[in-house]
Amino acid sequence: MKLTRLLTLSTAILALLVCGMLGHITRNAWLRYDATNDGLQALRLTRAAMVAGEKLSFERGPVNAVLGDRVPADPARGERLRRGRAAADLALMQLDRALHAGTGSTLPDTLAPLHKALAAARADVDRLAALPPPERTPAQLKEAIEQMFALVPLALDTAGHATQTSELAYPRITRALIKARYAVELREYAGRLGSVLTVPLATRQALTPAEHTRLQALRGRIAQLRQQIQAGDSGGLALVLQRVDEVYFGEGLRLVDDIEQASAAGRPYAMDTAQLAQRYVPTMTPILALRDELLQEAQTQAENDHRHALRELWIAILSGVAILLALTLLLLIVRRRVIVPLLRVTHAVIRLGDGDYSRDPGGARRADEIGDMARALVTLRTNSIERQQLELERQSLIEELRRRANTDYLTGILNRRAFAAAGNQRVQRARQHKEMLTVLLFDIDHFKSVNDVHGHEAGDQVLIRVAALVREALRDGEILARHGGEEFVVMPTHCSLAQACALAERLRQAIEREPLTLADGHILRVTASFGVASATGPAAALDNLLHAADLALYNAKRNGRNRVESAG
Repeated sequence: MKLTRLLTLSTAILALLVCGMLGHITRNAWLRYDATNDGLQALRLTRAAMVAGEKLSFERGPVNAVLGDRVPADPARGERLRRGRAAADLALMQLDRALHAGTGSTLPDTLAPLHKALAAARADVDRLAALPPPERTPAQLKEAIEQMFALVPLALDTAGHATQTSELAYPRITRALIKARYAVELREYAGRLGSVLTVPLATRQALTPAEHTRLQALRGRIAQLRQQIQAGDSGGLALVLQRVDEVYFGEGLRLVDDIEQASAAGRPYAMDTAQLAQRYVPTMTPILALRDELLQEAQTQAENDHRHALRELWIAILSGVAILLALTLLLLIVRRRVIVPLLRVTHAVIRLGDGDYSRDPGGARRADEIGDMARALVTLRTNSIERQQLELERQSLIEELRRRANTDYLTGILNRRAFAAAGNQRVQRARQHKEMLTVLLFDIDHFKSVNDVHGHEAGDQVLIRVAALVREALRDGEILARHGGEEFVVMPTHCSLAQACALAERLRQAIEREPLTLADGHILRVTASFGVASATGPAAALDNLLHAADLALYNAKRNGRNRVESAG
């Protein structure tokens, strides 16, 4: 390999290795930063979904109060219901904005089922509230309350994918997010616990066995959620958890116990649905504070990780730029001080060795070894100019004759004579090593009609274009030649019959999908038919292979053209 090529190749390899390493580092840093950015958006969406679910759950308090209202209706209860609905609508609007501004994985109509269910639930509540209290049956009240229950899971489901995205982007916030979801569930089940009492309070009837069972099941789930939230706590949430224990698990559950005991003893209830909502719902506020504390912990950790990812990205970019600049500066210094002078002398030696005496080697004034070599080269050049001219003429003539003897004048690929020589060498090697030898023979479909309709110049363009397409699709070492007329031949290396058929199919598709625009603007669709043949070891013979491929090509044309057929 020439010194210039070796130098260029070495520099290119070094540059590619450095650029590849820096590109890989920068790409990983960018992917991490992009993932954390998506994770932040997903975390905001998760928070919006949790708030929306909490507002829908909060709306059940005024709903229970209205459903248990007497005649005449209390305007204050209706006003609280309107405020509760307005708060839920605002939270849903914010959730919708978060969905549209998120990662793009949520469809615009994601909240449509929730809005539909919410409208139906509110309509049923309004219809029942308009009825006189005696006409509000327990079944109707339970159905209305169950419809309100079904809204919270719909709101939380909208952010299910976003929660997974946040946890993947920020693995360290998984614990906080899981506990935040537990807090949301705790708030929901606490609300459900209070809603179980709505029908008995509204109808002034004792709790049924089913309602007793329901209360016990909800207490069990609430206790389980409490344990899951407290498990593994490092102490950062101790004050918030203590507040939850004191307010909800103390005051809140005591209200439920008092109503349940009054029902069991047959005593009149000491409160109605509105009074229960006014006293019970505030006891769940510490649960919301717990949820917000967990979400804030996750948000803070996520923002820290996001900033860290941004810093890593900038470090990767700036480090990459600094390394590239240092490498460039080092290469420039080495090139100027060492390589360029050496290359000048080397090039001069190469030119003189090749008989090129047209330029002065230069560098004769240097006082080092390169200067001594340059002065010797000047002397050699002076004595050999005439011989160099004769050698150049001879070399030019030899190269021109060789090129014309082996190259097809139109397409620039091997001609039939050169293919025969190269193919026979492949045959000899295949026989010696008992290797499989394959041949692809193809010609252009309806080529005569191209010449007849568009002229021979268009036919030449088709031949040139097809040869260029096939040459680009082949690997180094695979032989392509013009076999005659519109017929071409390909001899791949180390290729089975099945692989050769697959290669022929790729070449056929490449020719088919590249239309040719003629000089007159006409777009010409070109197709080709392929015949494939193979032989192994001593049975391999170029003429036999070409004959078998020609028969397969004939079958391809007979079966409709623009296809690949192989010899049996």
